[in-house]
Amino acid sequence: MKLLSRYIAGIYLKYWSLCLMALVLLVIISNLFGNLDSIVTSPDGLFHFLDDTLRSLPGIFDLLLPMTALLATLFTFNSLGRSSELVAMQSVGVGLLGQLRPIGLVLVFISALVYGNQNYLFRMLQHADPAAATSADAHQWTVLRDQIIYARRVDPQRGRVTDVEIFTLASRPPFRLERLQRAQHVERGNDDTWRLQDVITRTLGLHGWTLNRAPTLERPRKDFPDLFQQDVLDAHHMPFFELSSRIRQLQSQGRRVELYELEWYQKTAALFAPFALVWFGTPLAQGHFRRGRASGEIMVGILGGLLFLIATEIVFTLGKGGYLSPLLGAWAVNGAYVVLGCALMWRVR
Repeated sequence: MKLLSRYIAGIYLKYWSLCLMALVLLVIISNLFGNLDSIVTSPDGLFHFLDDTLRSLPGIFDLLLPMTALLATLFTFNSLGRSSELVAMQSVGVGLLGQLRPIGLVLVFISALVYGNQNYLFRMLQHADPAAATSADAHQWTVLRDQIIYARRVDPQRGRVTDVEIFTLASRPPFRLERLQRAQHVERGNDDTWRLQDVITRTLGLHGWTLNRAPTLERPRKDFPDLFQQDVLDAHHMPFFELSSRIRQLQSQGRRVELYELEWYQKTAALFAPFALVWFGTPLAQGHFRRGRASGEIMVGILGGLLFLIATEIVFTLGKGGYLSPLLGAWAVNGAYVVLGCALMWRVR
């Protein structure tokens, strides 16, 4: 049985490698023809093309790795079916699950590659530098509980925020503005505080607005946290634990974390996507062993893979828009393909 498992895994790994190389080369060649003029006319054109191609590899792998898992499944089982090896396996008691078990080991490697590509290869090829986050940034705003905080300029390297406006809203409808506070400078203190300098505060009371001025005010860090430190990488390219830490930090600041939670669930869904597509593709490939049906099944499989990518993007966008919960926005398509695979598996068996 170990010999048979190695044999199936070897065939699957061969087809997966060929599919991945073929699709990546197809994308690179299409980009080459699209940039041929700049490559020929500019001395640095070839260098820029190679640099852009290298940086685009993580995005290409993001799209192609699930598709290659499905294509390799179709090619593997159609190859075994044409040579009647599937019939021989079933005659000795090796059913669908037994045939899938060695492929599952290869899928663990593919899932690890998906995770490494999304969270580490992108960072390496984009040359993300943590020092980039220390550069001054302009026009930053955020929501902190019942406050909207806006800063015209942020200098994290000096620990200073310039020209800050803090809008405090009523906690009950109609949520009108109750206080407007403006500070010329905000600096980090040595202790767990922020120091607001040249502060003008307008407060809405029973008799209208009142105006107060103060040369210096201190606020606890939790009431004015380091909101404007920009992430070097967006949440899509943060590893699991780094993103989890970021979510906890935002929650402690009273900020909304739905988009970060959606990205976190998406990472788990991306690891499971190759398994879902193989589960869908296996009964599709084994439905008919005749050579004449192989091409049709492969075309259906390719169409199913393209629909998977399109549906994943649509559902993920709906999750970003708040129309779906983060869990559903990330996992809905995977779940649908697992259910469809179960239906096809029951029909084949």
